[in-house]
Amino acid sequence: MKRDLRLILAAFLLAALLLSGCSGNSHSSHTFVYWDILDTVCSVQVYLTPEQEDDGYEDWIHERLLSYHRLFDAYNGYEGLNNVYTINQNAGVAPVPVEEDLYEVIRFSVENMEETGGNTNIVLGSVTQIWKAFMNSVAEEEERARKAAGEGIDSVPTTAFPSEEELEEAAKHTDISGLLLDEEARTVYLSDPEMRLDVGAVAKGYIAEKLADDLAEAGIESACINLGGNIKILGKRLAGDGRDYYTSAIENPRYDPDSEDPEESSRYLNDMILRLNDQDCMVTSGNYERFVDIGGIRYSHLIDPATGWPAQEMSSVTILAQDSGLADYLSTALFMVDVDTGLEILSHYEGVEACWVTSDYEVHFSPGFEDRLAQ
Repeated sequence: MKRDLRLILAAFLLAALLLSGCSGNSHSSHTFVYWDILDTVCSVQVYLTPEQEDDGYEDWIHERLLSYHRLFDAYNGYEGLNNVYTINQNAGVAPVPVEEDLYEVIRFSVENMEETGGNTNIVLGSVTQIWKAFMNSVAEEEERARKAAGEGIDSVPTTAFPSEEELEEAAKHTDISGLLLDEEARTVYLSDPEMRLDVGAVAKGYIAEKLADDLAEAGIESACINLGGNIKILGKRLAGDGRDYYTSAIENPRYDPDSEDPEESSRYLNDMILRLNDQDCMVTSGNYERFVDIGGIRYSHLIDPATGWPAQEMSSVTILAQDSGLADYLSTALFMVDVDTGLEILSHYEGVEACWVTSDYEVHFSPGFEDRLAQ
């Protein structure tokens, strides 16, 4: 899989753009980077007063992120914790009592399915796990081929695409009606034994939103949270350089540092800089994050519920909103459909803007998106 080095480099370049500037007032800037959260690179910048300097925020933030990571983990169980893995292990067996945060993410996702046309389906796990295994297999095979080439040995690709029969069978277990919620008991039950919960389309955004709340409750006035490109802002930027807002940019989906084509060699899309204020968030779903290239076609981790295959309509979709969980959810939904359908979906949500980069690399904006560009 080709995303790892690119994701790490992009995270640091984006962090440099977001977090630039030194404090010229009573607040000092601290940036904490974590490598063991949500299978991505996470950075959190906070501005601290002198009294807060020795309060151990780096470790405290790390522990908060780890607690959310464990709660939404679909692949590992933890003693004394009912998480996504626990729910899946109990599919067709029994309802699972869960913590409020996990219940809220699931409830929110179900309630928004109608407005988004079912394009963000959190019980698509039976299908997404097939593609995850496929992409892991391709990545392992590519690594073996690189080693063999270094040793002068020919290596013939053997990884086959998932069969239509396998995908069709898995799709039978993705009906949201099989997900049963009991609000009073706060339980989650997958009535179909083969159904699998996958909240990857909303978890990072929700965690960013919750962490911003945690930081505010801890007395931090200003922060920029970046969970693998899911960005959430708390308060005004306090660098003391006259700019009280943060800035970010949209990554160019066809970025190639070795290309001589200026449209490909630019790291960010059309050099657009976006202005982010208190409570703003910016979330991008893109086919350059986790993908494999086969026969000149890019197959990403973003699976279209309608086809069971990696979505091909878009290269990236960026959402600007004030709720990071909603932005994450919508970026996935809009990635599956054309621009007109995406605009129809957005009409259900006030104050949300979007930027589309289609598979042909055409750029489209919702009506208010360009108003957010920094001058």
